[in-house]
Amino acid sequence: MISGKIVELRGISKKDAPLIYEWVNREDMRDLTGTLYPISEYEHDKWIQNVTMNENQKLFAVYHVNKCIGTIGLKNIDQINRNAELYISLGENIPGGGTDAVNALVHFCFMHLNLHKIYLYVFESNQRAINCYKKAGFTIEGKLPEHHFAKGKYEDVLIMGRVRSL
Repeated sequence: MISGKIVELRGISKKDAPLIYEWVNREDMRDLTGTLYPISEYEHDKWIQNVTMNENQKLFAVYHVNKCIGTIGLKNIDQINRNAELYISLGENIPGGGTDAVNALVHFCFMHLNLHKIYLYVFESNQRAINCYKKAGFTIEGKLPEHHFAKGKYEDVLIMGRVRSL
């Protein structure tokens, strides 16, 4: 377990999977994650299996007061360049929960995995997530203009990063 101030990051359990499946199929959540189609149970089970068995990825359940409120993870873990891509998806809004989860995972990456940099991609329209990442010490490093198509229009995708400070 990785402890933050108000949340804990735990390995995904079988009891978490149905709740995560429900969230991934909510239309408002798909808009934020870029998932196009509703996901079948078969796809969901396979995704969890693939992520949890891949050494270049790691997925955690975010818990608040013994209740799963979402997921956070790393992908594209690069041991040579010492960086990884972070992603988070919260199905329940707990004030400060997202920032705390991001801070807890980033701290773990810097102090225990010896990573040098954590980066992420975020839709420019997702101001709530951008604010969360800024509170967690991330800065905007670049922009992919008109990179994501949703709801009949293109939008920019921001690249944000945080480098380990000694």
